[in-house]
Amino acid sequence: MVSQKARTRSERGPTAWQPTLRLLSSPSVELIGGEKAEATAEDGAIIVDVDRDGGRLTLRFASGSGGQSTYHASWLWANDPKRVILPSGQRTPSSRSRPRIKHARIVRCSLEKDEEVGIDGSGSDGRVRRAEGNGIPGSTATATERLKVPGPTSEDCCHPLAIYGKYQPWMWATALLDGASPTKGASVRPYLQIMWSGPSATSPPDVSSIYDLEWLQRFRYDDRARMEHRERTEVQPMHAVRKDAPPLWYSTPDTVAAMLRSLYRGKDIKAHGPDGLMHVSYRSIIGDDGQVLQQGLFSLLHHVFRDGAAIVSNTPVPDLESPTNKAGDEDLPVEKVAKAMSGGALSHGALYGDVFHVRNGEGGSNNVAYTSTALCPHQDLAYYESPPGMQLLHCVAMGKGVVGGESILLDAMAAAHRLREVRPKSFEHLVRCPATFVKQRDGACMTYRRPHIVLAAEEGGMEMSSVMDREIISVHWSPPFEGPICLPPWQVDEYFEAYADFEEMLNDDTGRNGSNNELSQYAHDFTWEHKLRPGEMLVFNNQRMVHGRRGFSVAPGSSPEDGQRHLVGCYTNIDDTLNSYRVLLRERGLVNNSRASSILNPGNGSNIIP
Repeated sequence: MVSQKARTRSERGPTAWQPTLRLLSSPSVELIGGEKAEATAEDGAIIVDVDRDGGRLTLRFASGSGGQSTYHASWLWANDPKRVILPSGQRTPSSRSRPRIKHARIVRCSLEKDEEVGIDGSGSDGRVRRAEGNGIPGSTATATERLKVPGPTSEDCCHPLAIYGKYQPWMWATALLDGASPTKGASVRPYLQIMWSGPSATSPPDVSSIYDLEWLQRFRYDDRARMEHRERTEVQPMHAVRKDAPPLWYSTPDTVAAMLRSLYRGKDIKAHGPDGLMHVSYRSIIGDDGQVLQQGLFSLLHHVFRDGAAIVSNTPVPDLESPTNKAGDEDLPVEKVAKAMSGGALSHGALYGDVFHVRNGEGGSNNVAYTSTALCPHQDLAYYESPPGMQLLHCVAMGKGVVGGESILLDAMAAAHRLREVRPKSFEHLVRCPATFVKQRDGACMTYRRPHIVLAAEEGGMEMSSVMDREIISVHWSPPFEGPICLPPWQVDEYFEAYADFEEMLNDDTGRNGSNNELSQYAHDFTWEHKLRPGEMLVFNNQRMVHGRRGFSVAPGSSPEDGQRHLVGCYTNIDDTLNSYRVLLRERGLVNNSRASSILNPGNGSNIIP
């Protein structure tokens, strides 16, 4: 534990003082570079406390959101940079032994870019070498220490050292001792160095670890940090598309919203269309030569992950009767966009094919989508363990004789967030009671049980008000593909009452049948509706949004061509598509932990990290 004398001096501000040391039989703490570390943001943090048994260490950060955070010795040991295998980034297995913190210090280091350590990191145990005279011009220090330190990481990096980016994984650094100043133009970073002791006399000899303080701050796991992370990533009604209008955050005067509006708007994006979705030109994604254009692809991916959906406009309408297209020798436009989004592959083609055609009478009408009947809001393939991530629907025909047939969308994750506020009991039942999703017909037999609403794992903490007050990480809703529930008798009626409440929020047809309350009003306000035109491609996140279609008919006297409604569709995997987006974010330098650039939860059953 830090002595009272050390704390008192730290609170008084910068002064020259000697490191606080304890006997090595109990944890000790040392600050190198003076107490200036608490006074300036660039110096990162100070050590506030180390448990007497060396099991935990508490840091007070000066930069970012500030505040204190405690790290367990077991967590620090598991994230020792030396455990990372280079260049793959995989980790060596963690040993069963759990050492304790014997000695800890914060040291400001001047990185020596001209002396980067080899990629194998040999000898990079964080130990130091002391030499008389530091050789730093203009410095009054009498000694230096050289350390091998983890290279600074990109802001999306979970590894405790630089696996990718502009820095090497391990670098030589000069510790700035006794008030020493760095060389002009040098990069100065604070590091936490820990000397470990084994839990028993038979434990291995002392070893040390060294951590980049910026990386430690990024991966804080105290209550405050976890709540701030949730506020950045949880989908709320302000993020949801509305009836013919963009999400509310685009029009709010909030500073974060203003940053969002300017941060990602590429040269290929003008504004939201009159339908409320962002429109991205096909030729800004796929060039005339068939090559993928990264700026347009990024614009599309960003708005699909931010708003839940977008439209690719001016998409070429292929001649589906041509020998080339019939033979499948050339990818259709919808395939080209999907493969660009996912890194090269389509997904979930076992039941309907990699590319499917949504038109009346297709496939012997073995799906209601292949009729003219209305489709209530739903997610596709909810009976899969991992349903499709993105769905793309390219309108290749919408005859002038087609009456109805509008496409509809609603953000199911935002709706679940609102359900928790207005019908907390219904929300709880849909979290606790698993539904049954089914696909059974000739050639298909698939079932899957899961709750309609899935929350993040229970985290506890003072700021978590109840077990239901956890981040919504996925919603599963597909009335056309549900089977008999299997619940305890006392839950059955409660489940169906809760189901009816959520259905009223997701399906605006229920409001048309006479219901008039806050649930049906939500469906009315947040149901996006648009009749696609030939050349428009609707792209949406199937794990966040529910989609449907108004029923349609053909006006009397219409020709076969004028009565045709034809969409060409396909799916991509959520993980592949999210990977494409995150890599593009990184390449553009748009990754950080601010609310403006955080990725909203995509609905795939996991939290976005970091």
